[in-house]
This record gives sequence, structure tokens and C-alpha cells, in this order.
Amino acid sequence: MVGKRTMGVLHQIQRVAFSIPVIIILSIVIWSYYAFVVALCSMLPGTELKTFYLVVYHVVFLLFIASYLRAIFSDAGGVPPQFYLTLAEKEALDRSEDSRSFLESVGERLPVHETTLTASVRYCEACMCIKPDRSHHCSMCRRCVLKMDHHCPWINNCVGFRNYKFFVTFLLYSCVYCLTVCLLVAPWAVFVWNKVPAYRDIPEMTKFHVMIVFFVAAMFFLAVSGLWVFHAFLTAHNKSTLEMGRSPRFRQPRVDTRNPYDMGCRVNCTDVYGSGPFILCPVYTSQGNGVLFERREQPQGDTRHLLAGSGLDSEEEEMTIYDAERPLNLDPVQSV
Repeated sequence: MVGKRTMGVLHQIQRVAFSIPVIIILSIVIWSYYAFVVALCSMLPGTELKTFYLVVYHVVFLLFIASYLRAIFSDAGGVPPQFYLTLAEKEALDRSEDSRSFLESVGERLPVHETTLTASVRYCEACMCIKPDRSHHCSMCRRCVLKMDHHCPWINNCVGFRNYKFFVTFLLYSCVYCLTVCLLVAPWAVFVWNKVPAYRDIPEMTKFHVMIVFFVAAMFFLAVSGLWVFHAFLTAHNKSTLEMGRSPRFRQPRVDTRNPYDMGCRVNCTDVYGSGPFILCPVYTSQGNGVLFERREQPQGDTRHLLAGSGLDSEEEEMTIYDAERPLNLDPVQSV
């Protein structure tokens, strides 16, 4: 009992510690809001100029903060129940003398094509599940995540299939927000820096906030823009951060392992952003289910709309085949 209580206390401390980066970011955002809306706008001459500044700022600010909150609170995507071993299968695995063959037999009934480096089925011992393609176990979240990209401490969440769009739009609007602040604040920061006579009577704290918010916004823009460019590249090539480090391996030798999921920039971006007028808004428009992915074969023929090695013409047909023995439930298992 003491051990369980101790683990529970440690888990709560861990959750608080992991929230510190988010608290830091939110604190900086709240301060920047004050520095712009209160400090800077108190310097602006005329109601029309103040209105213009406030409208532009708040449009960008709302897109930025909404994307950030969606990235924090949206589930990254848990593995569907279909991929977890049943109680009988767990007992059979414990009794089995050849666990690899047993897991292979279980994996044959599931739509999985990726393998380990030793060509075995990808099995997570912590979650006791067969890993869907492109999924990985996150030691921080203590579960497997669909199309896992990485665990981001700045959102205290995994970045995966169901919240990747929110994470990328958060990076995009972070750059837009910082750039907007820099451009709007820059003229007045120059006036303060050069001690223009018209602004000498402004309180020193107001001048301080205007100068610091300019330099902080510029610093964050330089830092975040590089990260956004990197993820824009990944999106255009349908890769994850983990796949950049090591390309996946497949059962089918014909799959192009150099960039197996790259179906062209337009299709790749549509998979993440969806289509329609809300592609850059913080609403969920991503396509697919996080389990089945089109794969590109070696360049011997046109395989754009084929699932390599399955002998099927569409994802729906593959799902039908697996439904025959074990219905595929795509509802994710929520983390505990």
C-alpha cells in the first residue's frame, strides 16, 4: 500500500513538473498581451491608429492562442482496442515457448505492415498491443500513440496523428504572432531607443515593456521559424520526426523504404490539413484514421493508389478483409 501511495505522489509531482514549460509559455504570452495592448497602445496617437493596431493584433493573437490550446488539450491518438491482446492471448503468450511466432500469428489478422529491424511483428510489451504502422510507445505518456512524431514538453503532450495539425498550426501562428508584434512595435521601439522628444514624458516602465516585448518577439520568431520550416518539410514529404531518424521496415520487399508514405506534396498536405476553408484554422480537418496508410512501392509501376503488398485496391477493402475474422474498431483507447 505504501508503494502505491508513493508512486501516486511521484506521479502527481511528475505531472506538475511537466506542466512548468506550459506555464512559462503562457506567462510570457500573457505578459506580451499586456505589453502590447496596455503599454504600447498608450503611446499611440489617435483613435484610428489604436483601433487598427488592436484589431490586427487580436485576430493574430486568437489564432495563435487557440492553436496552442488545441495542441495542449487534444488527444494525440491512442491505439484502437483491436490491436491489444485479449486476456486469452496474453495467457497464451506467457505459456508460449516461441513468442515471436505467436505474435506473428496475431499480427496476421491485423492491418500491420511495418516490422522491427529483425523482421518481427512490432509488439509493445508495456501496452501489450501490436503496434499499428507508424505508431510508437511514448515513455512520458506511458502509452502507444498513433503516427507518433515526438513528445513536446512545451505543450506537455505527445504530437501524433490526431493533434499534429494543431501542433503545426501552433508553430505557424507563433511565427505570425511574433512577426506581427515585431513589425507593429518596431517604429515605437526606435522612438524610445533614440529618445525622441515627443516620447520623453512616457513612463519608464511603459518604455521598458515596449523595448523588451520587441526583443522577446524577435528572439522567439528566430527560434520558432526554424522549427516550423522543419515541420513544413516533414508535412510536405509525409514523414514524422521519428521516421527522419530511422526509416520504417516492411514485410513487403517492394515498398520504397526511403520515403514509403510520400504520395506527393499536395496529397501529403491534404492528409494533415484536410480540404476546404478551414485548413489553417484550429479545427480538426485531418484525413485518415491513423491506422491505415498508403505506401509507395519501388518505381516499377504506378502504385499511387495501391496498398503495397496487400493485393487490394483501397483501404476499405483491406478493412473488409480483416473484419472477417476480427472486426476493426478504430475508436482509440484513452490514456489512464
